[in-house]
Amino acid sequence: MNVRICSREVAIAFALSMVSLLAGAGVSEASSSGVSEKCGYLGGGEYRHCDGGTRSTVDLDVEDIWGNDYRYCVGPGTTNLQPVIRWRVTGAWWNGGVGCDPGYEGPT
Repeated sequence: MNVRICSREVAIAFALSMVSLLAGAGVSEASSSGVSEKCGYLGGGEYRHCDGGTRSTVDLDVEDIWGNDYRYCVGPGTTNLQPVIRWRVTGAWWNGGVGCDPGYEGPT
């Protein structure tokens, strides 16, 4: 099988890819301020509660590196769960609870 690539075709493909890349960057910059950040467990012991402006609080189950579970209540925004949990936090998820007082609640 003989494959021939014309330099003109390569130049056109390159130009089209650059145009789409630049157009995508412009859209990304323009919409980045309007796009919300990731919600939920972010890693490194941080959890972001996205409440949609309701100012609600939610109960989380937080797991450490040994599989121990703890209960933690968070309000809107990002909360660092690590300072009150002795071992490294490896995950956190909403357990269905709402309307709690923010802070560490103890082991589950």
